[in-house]
Amino acid sequence: MIIKVDDTYHSKVINYLKREPDFNLFIIGDIERYGYDNYFLDIWAGIDKKGHIEGVLLRYFEYLIFYSRGKFNIDGFANLINSLNYIEISGKLDVLQKLEGKIGVNRKRIVKFCVLDDPSKLNDIEIGLKPKKIRFGNISKVAKLYGDIDEFENTTIESIKSGLRTGRGYCIEINKKVVAMAKSTLETRTHAMIVGVGTHPNFRNRGLATKCIVKICNEIINENKIPCLFYDNIEAGRIYNKLGFKEKGYWGIYYR
Repeated sequence: MIIKVDDTYHSKVINYLKREPDFNLFIIGDIERYGYDNYFLDIWAGIDKKGHIEGVLLRYFEYLIFYSRGKFNIDGFANLINSLNYIEISGKLDVLQKLEGKIGVNRKRIVKFCVLDDPSKLNDIEIGLKPKKIRFGNISKVAKLYGDIDEFENTTIESIKSGLRTGRGYCIEINKKVVAMAKSTLETRTHAMIVGVGTHPNFRNRGLATKCIVKICNEIINENKIPCLFYDNIEAGRIYNKLGFKEKGYWGIYYR
């Protein structure tokens, strides 16, 4: 059966998710941050005949994340997902593929999921230009950089501020203009997701964004957390591998 869970199930849910904490950074982070009693967040769990959890579905506003380690009630979760008003559902690719034929999918994106496996490689990168912390005073320059990078969608100052509330960011300025950046978000007690890595087209191939990544990762590691990230660009993958990131698997994002 599939039930909507509350804080009485907290230990069971967290213990289940922590069997693969890297992949469950988003779900664990949302539970730690918001708990179970919020209008914008719901959590359901599939319970087998022995009372063990076999799958977890989280709704955060109009975004869903699903996780399972093995067998789960495919039809039951598919029916639940189809009954919800959502924009996208994401999760481990091999798990989402079991649902794919039963839920409405108009488009999907597949990315590689990586975890920093060898932090010693960060020491091989020369910092040179010192990255500056992204603060409320320079957020407008960061938002401008988003607009200058074709691969990024335009964002707002408020959106960047919101992301910084659950993470941190560093950027490099040249002639008072932000030309490279990297941020983290959804930081939990154990993990942090690296996001928003980018460089202005006129300043690429200088390792500027890499310097920002190194700065953030070193801070995260010093706090006994593990940096993670997604990528779908081959060149970006080479850089991340050089920095010590190791691929853990594939992550799917299915758009309704």
